[in-house]
Amino acid sequence: MKKNTATVVKANNVIEAKYRLSTREQKVLLLFISMLKPSHQRGHVYTTHVNEIMEVLNTSDTKWGDAYTSFKEIVTSLKSKPLHLENDEEVIICNWLGAVSLIKKSGEIKFAFEPQLEPFLFEVKKNFTMYPLHNIVRLKSSFSIRVYELLKQYALIGKRRFELQQLRGMLGIQDALYSRYFDFKKRVLLTAQKELAKKTDISFTFKEEKKGRRIAYLTFYINQNESKGAVEGEQVYELSLEEEPQNTGGQQLSLEYDKEQRLRERLLELQLDEWQVNRVVERVGVNGESGIWKLINEIKMDKRDGKVKGGIAGYTAKLLDKRYKLGFFKAAEEALS
Repeated sequence: MKKNTATVVKANNVIEAKYRLSTREQKVLLLFISMLKPSHQRGHVYTTHVNEIMEVLNTSDTKWGDAYTSFKEIVTSLKSKPLHLENDEEVIICNWLGAVSLIKKSGEIKFAFEPQLEPFLFEVKKNFTMYPLHNIVRLKSSFSIRVYELLKQYALIGKRRFELQQLRGMLGIQDALYSRYFDFKKRVLLTAQKELAKKTDISFTFKEEKKGRRIAYLTFYINQNESKGAVEGEQVYELSLEEEPQNTGGQQLSLEYDKEQRLRERLLELQLDEWQVNRVVERVGVNGESGIWKLINEIKMDKRDGKVKGGIAGYTAKLLDKRYKLGFFKAAEEALS
């Protein structure tokens, strides 16, 4: 798997769950999650290699020693740190991973996800967040990764408000850690602000709100970083023109899946939010008759020719909304109200 093109898809209730993982634990876990495909069934056993693990870990310029030792430490630690999923009806406490094996001679790794977690991974059809894996592999702070995911959910809306204690809980910060707001702001918020602006596709500012004499609420204002989050040598917008994938071998289901994956990737490259991508796929479809591939080409050429004023995400959303009546901006306004 190429981490430059791998995509992470997580149910929003998993993103908002309460857990605390280290930076390297999160990177390994997100690499694993990026290997999920819609065609996979529960209980699927995945195969990767220890070299891929170390490639993800070393991207942030931090070395973690011997590959085998590091991997065993990470997996052991992951299996000792459950996450807490909660809704109106129940609380689920479960591990991330099921069985994990490492073949010493070849370096091959086999793993499966925890059965109780699988419904939140394999049956994600709405209320999910999608982003390229390379947006987080260069982050050094574990809190920066979590803040990125929580804000990425609301990237299109551009704004998200948290009660301070709620945010601390989502980040897995115990009461004794950074108990003074000054320390929390310095170690978590400002660190994440700096890292996300420099290394990912979003940035943010925030506003503090007091209740009495204490900071009680934080409102985050989220902006797109069009030139950030790209890896060296990668062109995010000025890509080759698209052609609808053609059926050359009779594998119709495979072809439809390939079309959908390719369309999702192209829309993400144009910085659409994950729910917008989902809506385009569901309502417009992947076939050329809809004109979707032609429209993507037109947007790319407009970007190349300097016709796009403001962000590419908003430009793309407006054209898609105008052509296909997708209700993008109505949905965003409702979410803010």
